[in-house]
Formats: sequence, C-alpha cells, structure tokens
Amino acid sequence: MPFPNRTSLPRPVHGIYVRNVLQSCGGHFAAAWAEAEPLPAGHPDGFEFVNAVQPVGPRGERLPEELAAAFAQGLRLAWHAGDGARPGIVALVRLVDARWHREDSTPRAFRMTGELAALEISRCVSEDRDPRPVLRSSRQPYLPWERSMLGVLSD
Repeated sequence: MPFPNRTSLPRPVHGIYVRNVLQSCGGHFAAAWAEAEPLPAGHPDGFEFVNAVQPVGPRGERLPEELAAAFAQGLRLAWHAGDGARPGIVALVRLVDARWHREDSTPRAFRMTGELAALEISRCVSEDRDPRPVLRSSRQPYLPWERSMLGVLSD
C-alpha cells in the first residue's frame, strides 16, 4: 500500500546510538541503540517497531514495556507528524539495546530518545552517511560504555 506523504527508507541504517541524560532533573535517563531497515511492502501502517532488547544486568531485567513503547511513540511522532512539516518515513525500526534506571528513566525520556533516533536516521539517509552518536547534553561526562564505543580515554 503506497503512502503519498511518506518516503520509503532507501537503505538499512545500523548503529544508531542516542543518549538522553539530564543530571539536573530526575526522571530523565535514557540510552538506546537502534537500527532501521526498509519496511517490506504491504504493511498497513508504514511503520513497524520491534523491541529486541535482551535482558541485561545482574538480575536479568527486561526493559520495561512502557519505556520501549515510549521510544516507538517518539519515532512515530518524529516521522509522522500531523502538521505535515516533515515527511513520514516508511521503515522497520529495531531497538537492539538500551540502558535505563528504575527511578530516573521515564516514558518522557525514552519518547524524546526515540525522536532523536528518528532524526538521526533521517539525516543519515538524506546526507548519505553512517550514523553518529547523538549525545543530548554535551556537558554530561561520557558514560562508562561510551568511553570504549567513542574511543574516549578521559573526560
């Protein structure tokens, strides 16, 4: 089913990383890794989201479903805005990993992280480039897993 206002993702985009952490206000911690692929023809919505985050941590906790749903909602809001300012993207997005905190991670933080991921995916396609880490709040020191990922030796 074609979507006149939406553009099909022309190629897969792997390795999207978004960190959305604000230290000054509680309830705002989210880090996510995602990948996007062109959506097979015939999907009725033009958007599909898969939560592929494996259990992490010593207790094997899964990402709470409301946080994964908020990430998907952020993607949908960024791409399928009702104001028509941005064209929609037809894609399958897979959330492959995430970091969260019981007290400091909220649906709002993950929704914003999803929006930032959608914007980075769109930029990668329009600029024909590989993804770059999206680190919201540049004053925040690098997190432990970012040091090796970004090649940072010290802050």
